[in-house]
Amino acid sequence: MVLQYKPGAGGQIALRHIQRSKNDGYTLVLALAAYAIGPLVSKSAGYDPVSDFQPVSLIAKQPLVLYVGATSRITSVSDLVVRAKSHPVTVASSGHGNTSHLAIELLSQSASIRLTHVPYHGGVQAVMAAISGDVDAVFAGADSLRHVKSGKLRALAVANDARLSIAPETPTFAEAGLPNVLVTGWYGVLAPKGTAKERVGKLDLAVKQVLSELSKSEVLSGYGFKVVHAGPSDFQAFIQQELARWSRLVADRHLVADETEGEKAGVAGNVRR
Repeated sequence: MVLQYKPGAGGQIALRHIQRSKNDGYTLVLALAAYAIGPLVSKSAGYDPVSDFQPVSLIAKQPLVLYVGATSRITSVSDLVVRAKSHPVTVASSGHGNTSHLAIELLSQSASIRLTHVPYHGGVQAVMAAISGDVDAVFAGADSLRHVKSGKLRALAVANDARLSIAPETPTFAEAGLPNVLVTGWYGVLAPKGTAKERVGKLDLAVKQVLSELSKSEVLSGYGFKVVHAGPSDFQAFIQQELARWSRLVADRHLVADETEGEKAGVAGNVRR
């Protein structure tokens, strides 16, 4: 395999590249959860997540966690909610239209509070902003729990239906009284539209075999990843479920960006909401 990195725009640059690639089964893309969200929040996404690609396999999931700096006076979700009702609370994300952004909006909606969304150009920058105190909190993947262990961050809650084995002391949002705050990042393999069914089947079988070995990996589980296989039809159904879920939130929170907003998204210091 030859890896080709095309970062930017929540994965949209890579996806557009795949749109223009041959559908011979030899060029694939590793898509993130933003794949299903991008067209919902950006008029310039340029693709339909249902009809413009061929799902091969879902491969992994990773729940998001709400963090604050280790020295923050906010020590729980209830603390954050109370503070947000009387003071501005800033929460960083890895960019407009990513799962971390929608997690902020979902928390705002569920707790009936107003949070100021601060989009950064990537998850690392967003997490560092919380560590340095530039923002009050950040939604990020469970892999950032390493900063909790090093004493740089405090984990308030995990947006999962159960506590994580790697952080058993961190409660779920349901335990904090907000059961609707469930946000999981996911990763899956897509092929260009029109890729032959036989080739897709062979690719899925190969992915399944690899995942059977990866499921035993302590490295992945140590970062909060859960290996999950779902073949072409199940992966397609999963994508449609994601679209249905997030489209309701996007409409309710008025999150569709125009071209100017899309260009600004992901730049540290641009504060929205």
